[in-house]
Amino acid sequence: MATWIKCTNTKREVVYVNLDNAVTVTRNDVADRVAERGTVISFMGGEQLCIVVNEQPEEIIKIEAIADRTSS
Repeated sequence: MATWIKCTNTKREVVYVNLDNAVTVTRNDVADRVAERGTVISFMGGEQLCIVVNEQPEEIIKIEAIADRTSS
């Protein structure tokens, strides 16, 4: 079952991210990899396939762990 997490992008819009397809979840505090600060969630297919959200990586991982426990 897919793990969809509700996040907020840098434009303060609600987005739903399927973490089962995520390759990396990294903090981008200095806006070096992408132009926006926040947490970069990258997906398979290259560096262009990513989304930047306001939530910290620790928050996202905690939400995913809770979702995994409730779905089993």
